[in-house]
Amino acid sequence: MNRKGVGLIIAGLLLMLAVARIFKSTKGQPPPESRNAAQTTRPRPPFRTAVVELTFRGRSLNQGEEYLTETGRRIEYIDALTGRRREDLEREVTTLAQRASTDRFTLIFDGRKLYTVRNEGGNEVALVTDLGEGFDSPVWLDAPMEELKLPGIKIEEDEVLGRPCQVYTLSTTTGLQKYWVWNGLTLRSERHLGPASDVNESWEEAVRIEEDTAIDPGRFLPSADVTFQLVTETPTEQQSHRTIAPWQRLGPEKPF
Repeated sequence: MNRKGVGLIIAGLLLMLAVARIFKSTKGQPPPESRNAAQTTRPRPPFRTAVVELTFRGRSLNQGEEYLTETGRRIEYIDALTGRRREDLEREVTTLAQRASTDRFTLIFDGRKLYTVRNEGGNEVALVTDLGEGFDSPVWLDAPMEELKLPGIKIEEDEVLGRPCQVYTLSTTTGLQKYWVWNGLTLRSERHLGPASDVNESWEEAVRIEEDTAIDPGRFLPSADVTFQLVTETPTEQQSHRTIAPWQRLGPEKPF
């Protein structure tokens, strides 16, 4: 299975998540005034702030031959009280065991605007999207497996760095996925997608967690040295965009 095939699997899961959230929001919908009040109610944050550092590795096979490998790390800065989040990701990618490149990605959500910077192979793209308001889910939640409730999901318990986790295992004809989730945060994951000769595999695990530590407010500000291109969306596009936050962990294809 090539990366395009894996992307289609992930796209299908994202579509299922979007449909599930739309159905949840419309089922038994209360009068508008009650609905507006409910929309302002958010789950109680499990922490004030969190900084999570994760390391990851992955590989892809094509007809039994390893044609791509990647290693790297991701650091997440989450301010649950103010609804802000930042992610910095750096990875080394090797293709056909010969050509290596360094990719860097940054995501900043300041409570209203979403900034993304993607630098792949020296080509940088910086975008900013004004969502008008926050996402439908809190900034600390990145584990949609809890919402999808797909048939066949196995749920167990385990620990990562001393944090109690719910472990969600989804085994299908297209592969195996496992997520270790603590308070809505994915602290570990494993994905094995496709047949053995064309498998796409990835592993990610937290190596550092800091709760309720002070985060420099500047972390949630875009760099003044970067020129961002404004992405203009209609109200309908904004609503669709807000349904699935870009930090949802559903696949190895894109960092966000």
